[in-house]
Amino acid sequence: MTIQTHLNKIQTINQGSFYTPDFVVEIVHSMLANHIKNTKDYILLDSSCGYGNFLTLQGFKVRIGADIDKQALKQARENFKDFTQKPLLLHTNSLHQAQRQKFNLTQNDKLIIIGNPPYNDKTSIVQNHLKNSDCVPVDSHLKARDIGISFLRSFDALRADYICVLHPLSYLIKESNFKSLRNFIKHYCLIDSIIISSAIFCPKSMGFFPIIIALYKRDNQGMDYNFICDFIFYTIEGKSFKLNDFDFIAKYIDKYPNKKRVDSRQKVAMFYTLRDINALRRSKTFITKENTNTIYVAKEKYSLYCYVDVFKMMITHIPYYFGNCDILIDFKKFQALESAFIKASESKILSPEIEDYFRKLLGKHYED
Repeated sequence: MTIQTHLNKIQTINQGSFYTPDFVVEIVHSMLANHIKNTKDYILLDSSCGYGNFLTLQGFKVRIGADIDKQALKQARENFKDFTQKPLLLHTNSLHQAQRQKFNLTQNDKLIIIGNPPYNDKTSIVQNHLKNSDCVPVDSHLKARDIGISFLRSFDALRADYICVLHPLSYLIKESNFKSLRNFIKHYCLIDSIIISSAIFCPKSMGFFPIIIALYKRDNQGMDYNFICDFIFYTIEGKSFKLNDFDFIAKYIDKYPNKKRVDSRQKVAMFYTLRDINALRRSKTFITKENTNTIYVAKEKYSLYCYVDVFKMMITHIPYYFGNCDILIDFKKFQALESAFIKASESKILSPEIEDYFRKLLGKHYED
């Protein structure tokens, strides 16, 4: 299908519009075929269809595409001009008045939603200078800091039977993001997935993060965060992991400014705010000048912050699919090497025993 050309860099970031390669469409098609016996009973909807790549999927009762971008829809119509059965294409804001009738759906229609909805965390500092605060109308119950989360909420409002979409893995593995999905996680369960790198959309980016191609099924039980922590995630490279395989640094230290709880007289150092592994790639660790992102480091926690500093020194060995995870740690092995981590942080020299620790921590995930 046609590659996106009508948006410049700023428009692409503001709209969160990154168009979908054909091999991703094929993965989605395979997932649906593996889990749904007769897709001909279902209407297929892509409510942020762009150029219509996902609407090339065959074997459905009806295919419907919607987008707020007129120019994208114009290209989509051009792409389907030679098709015998063309999809219905609608110019609309899918996050405003998100109801079935808006998409020519009845209350009884069996519905599969597919696609690559926009995502754009307005609170993220990454390329924030390119993100504006202009927004189109969004239903109040769908509003979220990230437009991708708004789309997932809208899929619940449309009561899709199945949903197979791309979104940042962070929506699931970061507990605060997971809970912000609200009713979506009450009514849907993740039944299949594969993780790919954001590099396929923006190969020249300053850093890559994991994107999940996720298949959800509507049910009465939904899923909780414990389900996610025990879910086995597979990557397109053939690796697999679950969050419960690891321990994380947040259990042991403060990740965010703690001045209200730690007296300045107790601090032996200052550290920059921690978010996740990808943020650590870009951010400082120990700092000398105080700012709004400052963490006070008490003496009894100093070695743990040295550990984070050393983790940053080893970060090239961390695979992209852990990018939105918290900093990983094997606490017992860390305790045995505590003085070595302090020495490595202060000298900026990695000893063989430190390097061996990380090889064992990451195991099959260690990248040379």
